[in-house]
Amino acid sequence: MAAEPTSGDGFGEIGEEEGVGPTTETVFERFPRIRLDQINIEYYRGLLIHELRAGWCPQCGQWHTPLRPICPSCWSTEIMVRPVRGTGTVHLLTRLHQGPPVVDYTTPWALAAIELTEQPGLRIVAPLVDSPETLQRIGQPVELTWIERDGAPWPAFRTVTEKENAR
Repeated sequence: MAAEPTSGDGFGEIGEEEGVGPTTETVFERFPRIRLDQINIEYYRGLLIHELRAGWCPQCGQWHTPLRPICPSCWSTEIMVRPVRGTGTVHLLTRLHQGPPVVDYTTPWALAAIELTEQPGLRIVAPLVDSPETLQRIGQPVELTWIERDGAPWPAFRTVTEKENAR
């Protein structure tokens, strides 16, 4: 069963008026290389305040990413954009030996599909940073952290040891 967000977690429906967080103009200025639209802009608005967001359907309780105008599970149009906890486990891991030119990574750098805690199958792809290679493995618990890329904040994850995970 998917975890239901608590009240006050998010910013309402995708089409909600501005007023919380960075303005639309600011989002466009900070992400000039991204093709922004009325749906995905809420994801990028969240990044600017270091908040990782996903879609959540109040009709069926399912989370989804990327943001969509309808729920991929029940087809409801009552989608809410909500922040996620930022914890999960490594679902898939690859080590890249060549990366985007705007990123100064030492090669090989780890890129992972992270299955988020909110629900099985809810995944986001992000780099693994500040993690020893011995902890970079499938099933490893991770937590959200942030990196700066091309003048904007981007989500990344770092591995969490069993001791840290017990907190």
